[in-house]
Amino acid sequence: MIRFFVFILLVLMIMPQTLAQSENARIRQGNRDYNQENFQDAERSFREALEANPQNRKALYNLANALYRQGRYEEASNILDGLSQMDIPDNKRADVYHNLGNANMGLQNIQEGIEAYKNSLRIRPDDNDTRHNLAYALRQLQEQEQQQQDQQDQDDQEGDDEQDQQQDQQPGDDDQQDQEQQQQPRPDQISPQDAERILDALNQREQEVQERIDREERQARPVVPERQW
Repeated sequence: MIRFFVFILLVLMIMPQTLAQSENARIRQGNRDYNQENFQDAERSFREALEANPQNRKALYNLANALYRQGRYEEASNILDGLSQMDIPDNKRADVYHNLGNANMGLQNIQEGIEAYKNSLRIRPDDNDTRHNLAYALRQLQEQEQQQQDQQDQDDQEGDDEQDQQQDQQPGDDDQQDQEQQQQPRPDQISPQDAERILDALNQREQEVQERIDREERQARPVVPERQW
């Protein structure tokens, strides 16, 4: 009987170590698959590690990264959001917020992405990568707001034009004849010299626009990739 209890005690002592070794082995395998860009295999290994220990922070974090790299931003965001509320060191929490910002940007949740980057910088203010991502997100937000404002202005203008049309009277025969005459093309309105100057101005404008686009593309580089543990 004593030997039986000793055997049970040894099993209970060894089991946690065996499970921990299994967790770590699956995480290492997942990391190898991840580095080889086999993200589905990496996901599988991290999930197997979590079956042994659902609270394994490293497995959760790496699983979120594997999901992110598969374009499954919402799943990655949910995991990272939960992980940010767990008891983890500050430097790890900064990484979590950095990646959470990236996942939100993938979802086009720009405001949420900005807040996540800010949370990361509150912990690690000298992080240049996160500062870059925050600047990128702020530019995206500004462009989005400008597009919304332009659309609103266009809608308002169309509403005003429609109202003006309803108030205008139908043109008479003389007015209609005048309009038709005005719409007839008159080749002699623009001289060849004027046409050439207009063409030169258009070419110059096109070149300036292309230079501006090239400059903005250099400034708005892709978001810095996720952080790894």
